Amino acid sequence: MRVVLSTYGSRGDVEPLVGLAVQLRALGAEVRVCAPPDEEFGDLLAGVGVPVVPVGPSARELTAAAPQPSSFPRYAAELIAGQLDAVMGAAEGCDVLVATGMLPAAAGALSVAEKLGIRSLSVTFQQLGLPSPHHPPIAYPGRPFPPGVTDNRVLWALDAESINALFGAALNTNRAAIGLPPMSAATSSATGRRGGSRAGPSCSRQAWLGRPGPDRRPGRSAPTGRRWPRSCCVTPSPRRSRRCPRELREFAQPGPGSTPQPADPGDLNRQPQRAGSTTPRAEPTATTG
Repeated sequence: MRVVLSTYGSRGDVEPLVGLAVQLRALGAEVRVCAPPDEEFGDLLAGVGVPVVPVGPSARELTAAAPQPSSFPRYAAELIAGQLDAVMGAAEGCDVLVATGMLPAAAGALSVAEKLGIRSLSVTFQQLGLPSPHHPPIAYPGRPFPPGVTDNRVLWALDAESINALFGAALNTNRAAIGLPPMSAATSSATGRRGGSRAGPSCSRQAWLGRPGPDRRPGRSAPTGRRWPRSCCVTPSPRRSRRCPRELREFAQPGPGSTPQPADPGDLNRQPQRAGSTTPRAEPTATTG
């Protein structure tokens, strides 16, 4: 089996795919990774012997530039075009494509899979961008939610409108260039499976993510704690008694002089906004390694 893993973003978007590539290769698959051309990512993949295909501009330079909201459509068009150029060649003859990272880049990679008629899977490493009636979306800069709106379902519908307004034209212009029909940018990279040449209903942003349910695993005399159902997890949640390795905990601690590194001008630059408020609130950020 030949697999191409595509991402664009910070190290947090790239390193999980490095681990996945290593495991897939151990199972006998032929794997290559499409990632930003930053030297650190090339070294990371070279260290485990996985071929890397550079895609788009430097992610570090892009985030350092701190694009203004008015420039998001232009950057989105460039990212999507870069995906079509690089991933198209990398995915030729592959059986499966896995896409993650910035929304415009993931949408471009999934469009490549659609064009080539290969199976694809869109994944996410965090839950903030997954629609749910239990939490609101994160407002894009310059597109605050209307004051007084507190219904999360309405807010997610408004979020879809923002995504289409910011990235829809860029996505569909590039799709038209390779002979694909237009589609909603809000559903173009939502987490789900795709088969053949068309996106299935499972990719809809209306596939709500619920709250964790009571822990009713076999052997428990009574429900204890709460856990996400398996359908919401790529892998089962670890037992609460397990802790991250000491090296990982130390790595996650911010060091002297460290600065937050935003990863996505089209997603992570969004700020959580309280329902009914027109002022975005600050969101804790983590440093990148």
